[in-house]
Amino acid sequence: MIRKTQSHSALYQNKPWANNENNIWLASTISLLRNIDKYPFPRKLEGNKRGQIISLVSRPILQSSHLNKPFMIKSEDASPVEKEYLVEHFLSSSSFQQAHSGEAFILDHSGKFLTTINVDNHINFELIDCEGELETAWNKMIKIETSLGQAVNYAFSRKFGFLTSHPVQCGTGFILTVYLQPSALIHLDLLEEKLVKMKTDGIQITGLQGNPNEVIGDILAIKNNYTLGLTEENIISTLRLFVTKLMVEENNARAHLRAAPEPHLMDKVSRAYAILAHSYQMETIETLNALSLLKLGSALEWLSGVTPHELNRLFFDCRRAHLLARFNEEIPKEEIAHRRAKFIHETLKKVKLKI
Repeated sequence: MIRKTQSHSALYQNKPWANNENNIWLASTISLLRNIDKYPFPRKLEGNKRGQIISLVSRPILQSSHLNKPFMIKSEDASPVEKEYLVEHFLSSSSFQQAHSGEAFILDHSGKFLTTINVDNHINFELIDCEGELETAWNKMIKIETSLGQAVNYAFSRKFGFLTSHPVQCGTGFILTVYLQPSALIHLDLLEEKLVKMKTDGIQITGLQGNPNEVIGDILAIKNNYTLGLTEENIISTLRLFVTKLMVEENNARAHLRAAPEPHLMDKVSRAYAILAHSYQMETIETLNALSLLKLGSALEWLSGVTPHELNRLFFDCRRAHLLARFNEEIPKEEIAHRRAKFIHETLKKVKLKI
């Protein structure tokens, strides 16, 4: 049996993606990696040292005036479902299931902020932006990082910048990831051609789970490959230019489809609608793949009865931990796929095909 843990109900209160109306851009996340001077990286930390770092880091952050009622969850107090929820909520390509005693999570009531302690680096500040306010999110993170830096000494080298557990991330320790759904380019088999023509130096493109060879739900995770020798402004500017070009190509492909609809793609959208509307059971990956086609069909006006923000919300809410968070009773593992299908049926009950 699987159930939602009630002890940390603040986890489930705010969903920053709830009003995202964009048909292509799903979200952006910014991460800032820091380690504390004179302490080994987490993998070599002894138990008592882990506790010291949690105490050093958590106290200033929990008192920060830049956060909305921050709170801490120690990893040993978090259920597997709560850890999975954090991974889904912040679009993480890593799992927190291996985080046990000596690790911790700090969040706030905005639903946009997460700091992990001792998980991979001593500190990973993370913010999710679903409103297109990247600079606002970045300025907030800098204030939090600077405030903590007044209480602890960060591990820093004049040659390599801020030191991180993975050498490729040394420098600013700043990672920007933009999540796009260029579904038209993908299903017209144009994506690789367009990417070859675009400058991708220093940019890494993977699927949602960090695998460059597996794209789930037509979601591309586009991020900077390294931070050494680059300012945060350089990284933001480079990725923004790349993402803008890719979105222009995607919009051009959609304009082509509006002018000259492709029968094979109309068939894909129709089949995706049928799966979502009539399946008795649905697994997560199957659902995400079908939703991406439905979202494309909505943008092309091949169907009606659903808004972009409703579809964007579904991309988060249909995943396992988010789905479990909707129910207050224990759910047998074998029943989750059916509950997901019922939830999708209810959400999409007004959808009508127009092709």
